[in-house]
Amino acid sequence: MIDKAVILAAGLGNRISRSHQTPKPFLSLDGTADGPCFIDWHIEQLAAVGVREIFLVGNTVTTQRAFKGPRGCRVSWILNPTEDLSTSGSGHSFWYALHSEHEILDGHSRVVLMDADIVYEPSVIHALGAPCRDGRSRTLVCGDFRASNEEVMVYGREHRAVTHGKGLLDTGVGDALLPKLTCYGEATGMVLWEPADHALLRAATDWCIQYSTAKTRSEHEDITQRMMLADRVGVLEFQDLMFMECDTPEEYAVLTGTFYPKLRASLRER
Repeated sequence: MIDKAVILAAGLGNRISRSHQTPKPFLSLDGTADGPCFIDWHIEQLAAVGVREIFLVGNTVTTQRAFKGPRGCRVSWILNPTEDLSTSGSGHSFWYALHSEHEILDGHSRVVLMDADIVYEPSVIHALGAPCRDGRSRTLVCGDFRASNEEVMVYGREHRAVTHGKGLLDTGVGDALLPKLTCYGEATGMVLWEPADHALLRAATDWCIQYSTAKTRSEHEDITQRMMLADRVGVLEFQDLMFMECDTPEEYAVLTGTFYPKLRASLRER
């Protein structure tokens, strides 16, 4: 279903990690000292659907911790060597991954790109990895979203992504800039890149890092945006599946106290 995964785990995570000694990707999901962390969860779920290679993009601190995948799944660190990570966005980390020795975009593999700070039920990975009829790469969108302008929303038509951004929902600006476009929901930070799009994706990533306004501070959503302009990104929308992104201490409290216990209980019942 999915051959390779790139997990972006080089960010500083200052909003949540200032109150913790542990980098955010290593924070325990159940709040205990020995509990599984975000990276543990990704490795478990990705390996379960047959992912053979998982690449973690980290900084000089996070890359010091070793992770081992189950049999048949190799886990490797790729270093984002930028000293001041406040000047380096997730798109820059992805650029380092693509320019590593691993040949991630080989023109044959289905590659999922994802943020490290998310937790989801396994059905999310199964849905993302299902065959796509039109061959387009796909961005995973949560259709059960709050009417908030704090999150990145995905807009398009006929289940093809056209653009995304914050602060466009139910506003005069959004109405003017996005005529006749449907808001499919909140971007999850997960994109499946199909082999046919590898060459263009590599070129688009290089362009963003060299020429875009943000350059090295570009986020991986900026790269996805360029692929949307080329009509190469479809929308995979889900509802009624458990999914959570964690950015703040308040959200981490919800994750450990409510969301993760509920998720584990739900999986045990099945």
